[in-house]
Amino acid sequence: MRERRQRGGKKQREKKFWGWKHVAVAAVIALTVLYGINGGGTLQAHAAEGTAGVVQPPAAGAVAVGEMRVSGNELEVYVAVQVIPGSAALDHINIQFRNLENDRSVTKILRERDYADGVYSGWISMSIYEPAGTYVLDKLILRDENGIYTRYCRAEDQDENENYLVLPVTAAFLIDNGVTVTDETAPVLGAVAVSPMQAGKESEITVTAAVADDFSGVDSVSVRFENENGKAISVELEQQGELYTGVIKKSQTGEAGTYRVKRVTVSDHMGNSAVYNGGDGPFASDVLFVIQ
Repeated sequence: MRERRQRGGKKQREKKFWGWKHVAVAAVIALTVLYGINGGGTLQAHAAEGTAGVVQPPAAGAVAVGEMRVSGNELEVYVAVQVIPGSAALDHINIQFRNLENDRSVTKILRERDYADGVYSGWISMSIYEPAGTYVLDKLILRDENGIYTRYCRAEDQDENENYLVLPVTAAFLIDNGVTVTDETAPVLGAVAVSPMQAGKESEITVTAAVADDFSGVDSVSVRFENENGKAISVELEQQGELYTGVIKKSQTGEAGTYRVKRVTVSDHMGNSAVYNGGDGPFASDVLFVIQ
């Protein structure tokens, strides 16, 4: 049976993309005083060292949004977070921004390796086909090395986020790329072929597939074969012209048997994916090769 995993709900077919010369970034930076957290979950000013004998979790200081850049099919936004130290060292930060127009979110986890000059910083990655809109700081979660969390959300979302404090800072970035709707449709697999269909042990087998996507483009195609003994062979296909092709290596065909398509997985640059199982759709007739 064919399985499909897609982001969002209703499919959108009419899509528009104008090019990245129109991309703009808007950063709103708010600095705050040093904050701590008391037992009741409210914020109080404190010294970074805390009170003797009292466990002080880490607290949010400042959040900034900086440069935006395009890398291949990815759009990257630079973010930086200042943290007020607690009693224990910080393990990681989870920062999330949300597009208020369509409720889509992007996240970044910052760790010790991302720390320099008093701040944690890194690049949030998303598809260049992400819909236009303003992405606001939505949640900030700090975890120390003892497993103690400090969680923040926007004031208007606090009722639905138990044990979250109100974000003491604001930040946002703007994507203005002309994309007006969300790509929620996975690529479609047309057919799969193998050549040769019969070969000796330690032979190369070429696998070819026809795959199409209606907007953001095909990102990956993976084909898995299995023989009668459960021996599996997988191959990743790359685009060559209008088709996607990959070669099963000699080292993979050392066991004799009849290898039939077990599964084909396809995905696009927006993360939409579909899984086709052997015997369905394009596999109504067996796609196989024999190793003698």
